[in-house]
Amino acid sequence: MAGLSHYWESLPAESPLKAKYAPPAGGAVSYWASLAVVALGIVTAASGAVGLGLAVVMAGVVWGALVFRGSAKAAARLDVWRGSHVCLACTRRF
Repeated sequence: MAGLSHYWESLPAESPLKAKYAPPAGGAVSYWASLAVVALGIVTAASGAVGLGLAVVMAGVVWGALVFRGSAKAAARLDVWRGSHVCLACTRRF
């Protein structure tokens, strides 16, 4: 039995098991877009359209929370992958 991450790293690139045991996709996390929406909402509220500005700010905050939640789920999947083991005889995951 071996750690899945070490086993995956030791596989040659042409191995069909390389794709089967690949780490889960993490995706890049960027909060800049949600921060820009919040800033736009603040500018909109300051220019006189308070209701619209607050709605835009809330949309930016919700968007940022969703990005954070997705990032946390991706990190949890990667932690599970790193903690997994593979049987060297039958290539079954544990």
